[in-house]
Amino acid sequence: MDNMFVQELDGRPLTMADMPRLMALQYGHFTAMQVRQRQVKGLRLHLERLAGSSRQLFGCQLPDRHIIDCLHQITMEQESCSLRVNIFTTAFGQPVIREKDLQVLVTKTPAVAPASQPIKVMSARFERLLPEIKYSGIVSGILAYRRKAMDAGFDDVLYVDQQQHISEGAIWNVGFYDGQSIVLPATPALPGIMVQLLSDSLWNNGVAVIHRNVPLSQLYEYKNAFYTNSVNHRGMIAQIDQHMFDHSNDTLSDILERAYETIPWDNL
Repeated sequence: MDNMFVQELDGRPLTMADMPRLMALQYGHFTAMQVRQRQVKGLRLHLERLAGSSRQLFGCQLPDRHIIDCLHQITMEQESCSLRVNIFTTAFGQPVIREKDLQVLVTKTPAVAPASQPIKVMSARFERLLPEIKYSGIVSGILAYRRKAMDAGFDDVLYVDQQQHISEGAIWNVGFYDGQSIVLPATPALPGIMVQLLSDSLWNNGVAVIHRNVPLSQLYEYKNAFYTNSVNHRGMIAQIDQHMFDHSNDTLSDILERAYETIPWDNL
């Protein structure tokens, strides 16, 4: 049976001798993807995310080829899986970090199916530091707010800024449908790979995608709300705080599904 949990460091199996250096994972960033038949959607965007975040955090970046080789290596025995790619360095105390100081940790876990049921979310004021980077310490800001939402009977948390403008979910982007167009919050948030892919595909399918502020007080303007991440391309949101959304028809779900199906798969 194929291994369902595997970690490789720079393309080789992780060993006990590597454990001390993994303490530096917090000084780094990552991207996550779903792999099917050794293919992934949005490979170029994942590589651009990793390169841009590395330049911002470290002042240098790894060659795309090295990262692709690591992905190719770890999927040789498991063609469909989930992958998390961490870029980090143990040289964070040095005045200058160079390409040779960066390492790639790839974690392979079982493939995950999209959620089938809509979720209820509770808003919370929270603004992430460096929202454009998927940095490794992001989880610390997620768990407390998510736990508070779950204790209140919700499934997850939805972040808003000090003006009560919606930004993003804990580990997902949020979008809205007004009956004609898809509306994405203009408030700073992590630009998820899935929402970027869907935005381009929606435009190509004749559906307008608009970026504007979405205040909590104006949710009544939208027929539906949805969320996206590496696993979900059409996750439905049934409720935000006390505001309920109507999901009696599949119009939005069908729009998102058509857009997703026209996004090409890239070979690893």
